[in-house]
Amino acid sequence: MRLNSTNLKQFEGGRIVKQGDSASLFGFAMYDENWVPIDLDGQEATIHFVSKKGKASFNAIVQGSKVSFKIPKVLPVESYLVEVDCAGYVFPSDQSVRVDVVQSAEEYTSEEVLSLVRN
Repeated sequence: MRLNSTNLKQFEGGRIVKQGDSASLFGFAMYDENWVPIDLDGQEATIHFVSKKGKASFNAIVQGSKVSFKIPKVLPVESYLVEVDCAGYVFPSDQSVRVDVVQSAEEYTSEEVLSLVRN
């Protein structure tokens, strides 16, 4: 049996978000291989949303073993792998944590979305 060295569990928000939603709050808790919370209080974490279309990164401050954030930019419609990088750790060790961005009523052009992802 193989165990992940690090684990990430969502405690706030959903798995699906509309494109351009910058108000919904997402929260993830960071754990070690035995699902014991890793206390990284006060550390800056970088949250990466990675997909076939690119990568978006943004920062948040960890409270205890949890990080909460809002998606600050418009992302292309896609399923994103979520990774949290903090204090030398990368959570999770596998590719199990995802957030899906789905089309909203607002029309975003390909150029607008690509320029936002690059920033």
